[in-house]
Amino acid sequence: MRHRFRPALLLALTALVAAGSLHAMNSAPSAAAVAKLAPQVAAIAAASGTPQARAMMTRSLAEQRQPRGPAPLAARWNGSGQVQVYLGYDRTVGAPATTALAALGATGIRVGSDLGVVQAWVPATALYQLATLPQVTRITLPRYAVSRRNLPPVGAQPRSGSVTTQGDQILGTAQFRQATGLNGSGISVGIISDGAGDIAQDQATGDLPTNPAPYVDAKLPGSGFEGTAMMEIVYDMAPGARLGFCGPATTVDFVTCLNDFAAGTGGFTPAIIADDLGFPGVALFTDGGFATAVKNFAIAHPTIRLVSAAGNDAQQFWSGTWTPTPVSVTVNGVKYTQAQNFGNAGVPNTSMTFPVAAGDTVTYLVQWDDTWIPNPTSSTPNDPNDYDVFLTDTSGNVLACNQGINLGGAASPPSATSCVISGTPGPNNTPGPQPVQGNSYTNNGSSQQQLQLHIYYGAGNPGSHLKVLVYANSHSFVLVPNTPAGSIYGQSALPTPYEITTTAIDATSAQNNNNSIEPYASQGPVFLSQPATGTSTRQKPDFTAVDCVLVTGVGGFGTANSGTPPSATFCGTSATSEAVAAIMALLEQAYPGKDPYAMLQAGAKALGSGNPNGVYGYGLVNAYLSGAALSTPVATITAPAGNISIQTGQSVSFAGSCTVSGPGSTTLSWSFGSGIPGSTSANPSVTFATAGTYTATLTCTNTAFNTSAATTRTVTVTAPPPPPPPSGGGGDIGLDLLAALGALVAAEAMRRGRTSLHR
Repeated sequence: MRHRFRPALLLALTALVAAGSLHAMNSAPSAAAVAKLAPQVAAIAAASGTPQARAMMTRSLAEQRQPRGPAPLAARWNGSGQVQVYLGYDRTVGAPATTALAALGATGIRVGSDLGVVQAWVPATALYQLATLPQVTRITLPRYAVSRRNLPPVGAQPRSGSVTTQGDQILGTAQFRQATGLNGSGISVGIISDGAGDIAQDQATGDLPTNPAPYVDAKLPGSGFEGTAMMEIVYDMAPGARLGFCGPATTVDFVTCLNDFAAGTGGFTPAIIADDLGFPGVALFTDGGFATAVKNFAIAHPTIRLVSAAGNDAQQFWSGTWTPTPVSVTVNGVKYTQAQNFGNAGVPNTSMTFPVAAGDTVTYLVQWDDTWIPNPTSSTPNDPNDYDVFLTDTSGNVLACNQGINLGGAASPPSATSCVISGTPGPNNTPGPQPVQGNSYTNNGSSQQQLQLHIYYGAGNPGSHLKVLVYANSHSFVLVPNTPAGSIYGQSALPTPYEITTTAIDATSAQNNNNSIEPYASQGPVFLSQPATGTSTRQKPDFTAVDCVLVTGVGGFGTANSGTPPSATFCGTSATSEAVAAIMALLEQAYPGKDPYAMLQAGAKALGSGNPNGVYGYGLVNAYLSGAALSTPVATITAPAGNISIQTGQSVSFAGSCTVSGPGSTTLSWSFGSGIPGSTSANPSVTFATAGTYTATLTCTNTAFNTSAATTRTVTVTAPPPPPPPSGGGGDIGLDLLAALGALVAAEAMRRGRTSLHR
């Protein structure tokens, strides 16, 4: 008798066989393969096929269902047991073949040639086998994006207001459109953010265009609604601009978005690309591989302007030097004798503190200025110089930690519960191999917690400069202590020729002429320091716009407001990059070929101390004021060619013209002074009846912006000389009389002479 298997049972058996085969494939890894795994990946590979791996996957899937997704340093799994990874490769050799990766169960394969990695979803059970591929030099977790929309603090109340986007008035785009009749037509603006959901709803209410509809990259549509809100702002301020969107999740995706835009994928090629994403975990002390890839894109595409939000990390960032204080702490057999002192010598303090709301997830990063290796290989060890980091509650219970090279490695990674100070064990996570530590923690309780972050000396001779960045998924907070200066990083920290960086003033404050920077807005200057690139200080941000502006709130985006129609408040520097992009679209339509940076600078209102500075850059941008500065007319007098002198009663023929660069027409007027009537003719003729010195002034006025320019000629008028005397008289009469008298005397003498002879 033949047995018949039901289809469901057959599928289950097939899955079990496949899982067993993959687990077998993953067993007994070679030392060379293990050496290619970053510590986080090594922990996943070691646990694959066990209940511990199932718990990792379950936790990851739960985190992805949070409103803002999982923590940026966390491994991301899917329901098929795949983990997303970067497969590093030597660019001189080439990437591993996609067919070889697919044969090992990889999907979602995307080659990031600019970064020297292949991004893929791979079965956790196949990690060791993937590491045996000769082209693969390193397997790491991707660097994931976070948006730069500011989060409400714990206990925050929603704002209220109208549905008008305030930046249209405050930043002068409404005035510019009215003055010039221009609306950004012919200029395309690409938006890079988390997602562009509910576009159809915005189109139905007239908040986004229907013809043409916004382009959305089919490969990277993203998920979320922030990109929709950003496009609403551009449409409000530059309604004629063509809109497009791309939603990356990783650094590879971000560069793919740039390249897709530049290639005209879908028929959309933007002149301006605005993003509002940050990538915690990228280099903070240098331009790492990701920032360098964005820089290289800017160099290769000089006609595409990049604009990036500065970030909202001012209150959740700290920068300083290693200042140790003695301690005696033993963790997992490792004794620590020095901790960072966040206080002072008299009152030492070995921890930074911050709150985490119930249900929220926080991520911390600690970096130091050792050499950052953009493309590590299997021969690249973890940085031998090490600081170890611990997150605890106020009772000292460990919540998350990093012990770097002091606790395991790829060959024998620590377990997920190996970090214990006291009380409950927690996970040990070491991103490596670069000089960075970081981890995440979720408050699963029902009330807010106070957390403490400790930094201990680990090993070797690590760099003396430290930077700490703490990020929360759902709520903002104030890190104590914090240092706002230097909190701009990644692509937003690139030099000005490659990226324009924007920061934020609250819109309501700006309307009341209170131009205080948002307390959370990341600040410069950017301090860079590491052995490979040296030490430098870079001016950032570049310009200021306004945030906490009103949008429709589609998809529940933003902080909801009461009123009809419904609206939401969009806070954070995320609201500024697209506003500046909209201004650039107007200016580039009006003044094609001009440097957009110089155009923005021409109308920016200087704020703060020094211009530019690390808080406001060159100040608050204004499209109308830029237009006024750029559209000042030029007055030219062609006749007379220079200053002249004439006599009373003579006439002078004048000739002049007005020219203007950009939109707007000009009016022309002459004035001559001393009661002589003016003229609006380009070629007036003027008779000067009275002696004196006259200034002829030609004034040209741009009617669009009411800007004027003038030029002058000086006319010197004198009286004519007296008329000449009649012929034979005048000034020679005395000489003639003397000559005549002389002749008479001579004649009389001769007569007397003759008379005397006759006697």
